Amino acid sequence: MTDRELDRLTDEYLTALDAADFPALDRIWESAASDSEHEAALFDIEAALDADDREQDARNARRTIAGSVETHLKTAEIVLRSDGPVTVGDVARELFRHTPDRLPAEAHLVNQKLVGSAEALPEELGLSKLVAWAESRFGLAPADYWKAFRQAALKLERRRASTEEYQLAARRAPKPEELK
Repeated sequence: MTDRELDRLTDEYLTALDAADFPALDRIWESAASDSEHEAALFDIEAALDADDREQDARNARRTIAGSVETHLKTAEIVLRSDGPVTVGDVARELFRHTPDRLPAEAHLVNQKLVGSAEALPEELGLSKLVAWAESRFGLAPADYWKAFRQAALKLERRRASTEEYQLAARRAPKPEELK
């Protein structure tokens, strides 16, 4: 089957599906019954449509659950998987949600300024290097703030690492007869 024929078939099938034209759908499937390549293309279209439907259902469920949590559990935190490095903004948001005791008022002002930052944290999170790096970019802040910032950064780094490790965990491998 050429690409042009596949495009025509896909268009014809999706048009009939959108219009709920069941006689046309029956006719398309009947003609595919005698052509294995045509039938395989229809099964591929159906598989792609099913995958799209499942993804849309999952997005809707996540949105509904997140909305319910935000509405009814005011102190709950929704942790979303995030790709890429931990950013200064991620750490500032973590500090906003879980503020340590006795931070001075100027520390809260600095934290508000950092919430919008998309800059990645440096590789080295030793306190003195972190303070020098952060103050050169964002200005001075109380020493207690940078200690709390570092603790939150390490917490987020560990959380991100554990998520990645979980995704790399061993999974059930298909049996050799399932691969055929």
